[in-house]
Amino acid sequence: MDNFELEKLILHFAQSNRAEGKSPKTISWYTEMITSFAKFLSDTGRGSVLANFDISIVREFIIHEQERGLSAFSVQGKARALRSFATWLHRENYTTSHVLYNLKIPRAPKNLVEPLTATEIDQLVKNQNPLTALGCRNIAILLLFLDTGLRLSELCESRYDNAHIDEGYLRVMGKGSKERIVPIGGLAQKMLWRYIIHFRPEPLAETGNYLFLTLDGKPLRPNAVKLLLKRWGRRAGVLRLHAHLCRHTFATNFLHHAPPAF
Repeated sequence: MDNFELEKLILHFAQSNRAEGKSPKTISWYTEMITSFAKFLSDTGRGSVLANFDISIVREFIIHEQERGLSAFSVQGKARALRSFATWLHRENYTTSHVLYNLKIPRAPKNLVEPLTATEIDQLVKNQNPLTALGCRNIAILLLFLDTGLRLSELCESRYDNAHIDEGYLRVMGKGSKERIVPIGGLAQKMLWRYIIHFRPEPLAETGNYLFLTLDGKPLRPNAVKLLLKRWGRRAGVLRLHAHLCRHTFATNFLHHAPPAF
């Protein structure tokens, strides 16, 4: 099996992950990370074959990625993806042992992430006009992020039919295709109702019926929300605004207000 091409094994790995129900985003990430190693083999004059997937060459690859200026988090991600690939290769009997079992994942700095302050949140809300379609939708998105800790993908995939606003909860499809119930508070409820009653357009597509739409009725995609938050933060003077920071702010506030455990 030493002469098996890595490209074909990567394809098989992707198909296996798809069959296990992993998300397209996760599968694409694994493929990209592992393919960069296969390219490294070709660029350094080695064959992109299973025989060259060993711990010494992987360590050389990690050093190469560090020396060309890749961030510590990116290098760490590539190392984790390669270890997962090695685990799968051993499980599928392509290798007689886990070839990266002794590979240590390079460390990445643990930076303290400060949650959004009350002043920053106030600045963001005041920067939008809740009496316009765009402003009302945007404030509803921000409040939902902060009130629920939704992931960006979960917010964009939320369906109108799964928004039980009067009852105070949403049904969302979370990571790993696991459905969960997300409680929502009074302020987010009020803004969602304002958006739905006054400003939410009729969906252009007959299927999906997403909760948040563009002004012309199309589904609001994750990249569009990322761009929206970036522009919004710039205008409001909160340059660090992004979806995961809202999720972090929710988690921090939740811990601060949680009752003590006995």
